[in-house]
Amino acid sequence: ADFDVSPPPRYLSKESGESEAARAAETSKSERDEAVAEALSTARDLFSSIAAAVSGEFRIPALEYKLLGKMNKVASEKYNHMADFTSGLAVFVESLREKEASLGPLASQIEGLEAQLDELEALVLQLDEYSKRLENRVKKYVFS
Repeated sequence: ADFDVSPPPRYLSKESGESEAARAAETSKSERDEAVAEALSTARDLFSSIAAAVSGEFRIPALEYKLLGKMNKVASEKYNHMADFTSGLAVFVESLREKEASLGPLASQIEGLEAQLDELEALVLQLDEYSKRLENRVKKYVFS
């Protein structure tokens, strides 16, 4: 709504009519200028308050996105570390497989040696039995 801030008209005499009218116009103009300045100041305050409110509304989601970004970065670093670790494990497993493959012929040699050892044990037992029988024969002929 427009408000008329000019003073009410005064009934002046003819002599002072023009000067009074000029003063009234100047007063009216300065009051209007003050009202406009006050309205502009109020509008600036209003827009400043609205800007602060909007900024406050967006601050929390912005902080949440920033935190989410940091969490994603940390998770990415951990996943990279885990990937490096698992690739290291894969290399280790491959080296173990190579060692196992290189030990395969040795294992078959050990099995062959065990079989030979079993045969040798059987021969030693036979030789021991034979030597006991021979000893008994010798004792029989020597002490009889």
